[in-house]
Amino acid sequence: MKTALLSLSCAVLCTCFAMSSAEARPKYFSEFKDMYPDVTGAAEAKCNVCHEGKSKKDKNAYGKAYGMTLNAKNSKDAEQIKKALKDTEAKESGTAGKTYGDILKEGKLPAGE
Repeated sequence: MKTALLSLSCAVLCTCFAMSSAEARPKYFSEFKDMYPDVTGAAEAKCNVCHEGKSKKDKNAYGKAYGMTLNAKNSKDAEQIKKALKDTEAKESGTAGKTYGDILKEGKLPAGE
C-alpha cells in the first residue's frame, strides 16, 4: 500500500512539473479595461491588446511600448500598472502623427492602427 501511494504521489508530482506554465497577466488586462472602458474590441482581444501571434512572447508594437514603460516583470501593483498605461499613452504609435493615447481616446485598440 505504501509503495502504491508513494508511486502515485511521484506520478502526480512529475506531472505537475512537466506541465507547461502560462505566464498570464490578468491584472494588466483588468487595469487596461478599467482605464479604457470605451475601447471597442478590447473584451474580445484580451491578451492580444499587447500580444500577437501564437506565442505570448510575441508582443505587438503597443505591447513593446507598454513593456518598456512598465519596466517590471509580472507586476501586480495596480498603481504601477496604471502609471505605465498612462505613460504609454504619450508614446508615438505606428500611425503617423498619433500617440497611443490619441488612438485610445478614439475608442480603438492601440495596436489596431
